[in-house]
Amino acid sequence: MTSVLSLDGKAYPNLHVVSLKRSFSVLDGDNAGRVMTGAMKRDIIGTYYNYSMEIDPVSSDLAEYDEFYEAISAPVDSHVLTVPYAQTTVTFDAYVANGEDELVSKNDDRSNWQNLSVNFVAMKPKRTPA
Repeated sequence: MTSVLSLDGKAYPNLHVVSLKRSFSVLDGDNAGRVMTGAMKRDIIGTYYNYSMEIDPVSSDLAEYDEFYEAISAPVDSHVLTVPYAQTTVTFDAYVANGEDELVSKNDDRSNWQNLSVNFVAMKPKRTPA
């Protein structure tokens, strides 16, 4: 099975990624805004690529899922994330903005979680103005 992502150099081939969404933001600096004529003056810092994903723990390897959850919830500044981009992959530093899953049942030796969602936000722009 091909791994959809790696985090801090570790691949997670046995995570069932249900959804992987990418988004972009073209962010402006402090000098952006409307001038007296009403025209917009841009002060582009660059383009940031961000990712959100949903993982199905039930269809994932439980030990790998628990390890991934511990990694994404670690109190660190950022992670090195590798994910699909265009027809290849992109690797960049990203912080975990937030994440959540929910407990659906608990047995003596097993907790059944579902619907893990996590958001990764780029630490710096991937593209800057020429």
